[in-house]
Amino acid sequence: MDNAEQVRPSDPLWKQGGGYYTDEAARLRENPILPDVRRLRDRRVLHVLERHGRIGEGSRVLEIGCGRSPWLPLIARKVRATVVGIDIEPFAAELARANLQGAGANGLIVCRDAFDTEENWDLIGEFDLVYSMGVLEHFPDPTARIAALAKYLRPGGRLVTTVPNMQGWNWMLQRLGSLQRLEMHVVYDWAKLARVHEAAGLETLAAGYVGFFDGWVTAADDRGLGPDLHRLACRAAGLCGEAWLRATGGTFAPELWWLSPHVYYVGRVSRRSPDAGVGDPPSSIPGTRPTARGPHRG
Repeated sequence: MDNAEQVRPSDPLWKQGGGYYTDEAARLRENPILPDVRRLRDRRVLHVLERHGRIGEGSRVLEIGCGRSPWLPLIARKVRATVVGIDIEPFAAELARANLQGAGANGLIVCRDAFDTEENWDLIGEFDLVYSMGVLEHFPDPTARIAALAKYLRPGGRLVTTVPNMQGWNWMLQRLGSLQRLEMHVVYDWAKLARVHEAAGLETLAAGYVGFFDGWVTAADDRGLGPDLHRLACRAAGLCGEAWLRATGGTFAPELWWLSPHVYYVGRVSRRSPDAGVGDPPSSIPGTRPTARGPHRG
């Protein structure tokens, strides 16, 4: 399946001083970042991981692109799973280690290319859950990369992917805030996300949208009329969303294609294709992959 798309390179953003990571390791050791499960958005993402990922005490979990991950320490502490993170950027990997340490959670962070299965031979077939949050949408060639990630699964293990939902309201906000940032994303709906995983040899178990609304899923440039209007619109929309949830008690918060912050996919290696791929993926795919920033990534 030829699913290559045009996408602007985003590698410089994830490097130290590139603009995305504003934290320092020392700060994270003192004030770690964790998902806020009191908020509907984070609670629903956790529900996807727990329900569809089928993780529990003793599970082995791998996060792809784990830079400054808020989810690894939560999974380690709440679920009591064994967690491993992998990131190609040394600075991002160090932030992930610091965040785990600050949260008082145990885990292993390795600085490697997650798509190089030869380099990661020791991780092959080791995990009950492999997940990424805000990684896949930055690549024009997802199928071979997904096939590589599936090799880290144990028999019966699950692969969970979330990407920012750059449709509808979020598309308009991101277009206003930064056209360049928008062009760094492949735009996925749930069906398209399922197709690229199925092309990699996975069997779809679930796919859809996560979260009612998040005014800050998009990002803006530093200066300019558009970015200023973007920040104002995000602030106003975020306040309106929170007010709606409080007024309704969260009982009416549908997950819609034009409003939800994330698109998700859950799959497992197809029984019809035990090697999880359309042929074997290359052991090392050219290009630097971006680091994951969790559900807040835009």
